[in-house]
Amino acid sequence: MNAIAPLSRRGFLSVSAAAGAFTLGIRAPLAQTTALPGATSGGVPEINAWVVVKPDDTVVIRIARSEMGQGTLTGLAQLVAEELDCDWAKVTTEYPTPGQNLARNRAWGDFSTGGSRGIRESNEYVRKGGAAARMMLVQAAANAWGVPAGECRAARSVVTHTASGRTATYGSPGRHGGEAGAAGQHRVEGPEGLEHRRQAAATPRHGG
Repeated sequence: MNAIAPLSRRGFLSVSAAAGAFTLGIRAPLAQTTALPGATSGGVPEINAWVVVKPDDTVVIRIARSEMGQGTLTGLAQLVAEELDCDWAKVTTEYPTPGQNLARNRAWGDFSTGGSRGIRESNEYVRKGGAAARMMLVQAAANAWGVPAGECRAARSVVTHTASGRTATYGSPGRHGGEAGAAGQHRVEGPEGLEHRRQAAATPRHGG
């Protein structure tokens, strides 16, 4: 019997590219990015389908596109983080499974990955997921303080009430003292709801 020669990821992709376009996953319509009641990640309640914030301020961003060396995982996580306005140094990522996607009415949309398509075809809706999560965190802090959300701002994983100077980190226990309301109330319907934030410094890659 002939021995099977070892093949690296780069070598596999090179062979696949030579044979034609290489795509992983299935196509699925985009659904709402709302949180399920009681949905958690490692026992921590999620903000919405895209974002979980742990008590130590670690931000878990869920990305459905596959990382194949082209930077898709980092790029999409960065888009969510920019709209969330969180501290990139505290960001980690995780992959939802296709089974979880189906169970949640395809909340993460398209799982396919091919070349630059992963970012080109999903940049707007992942950013909306980050923006909606930011709005929910601001609302929760405002409710806990008994002030209008419009008087609060979010920056680098901290919500600040401008008038009083009160602050709360995204993962602080105080955040859980105020309800953010139904996730559907914080959906971002169009590009006008996005703040087009940009990371100025070079961003270390996640996932290779």
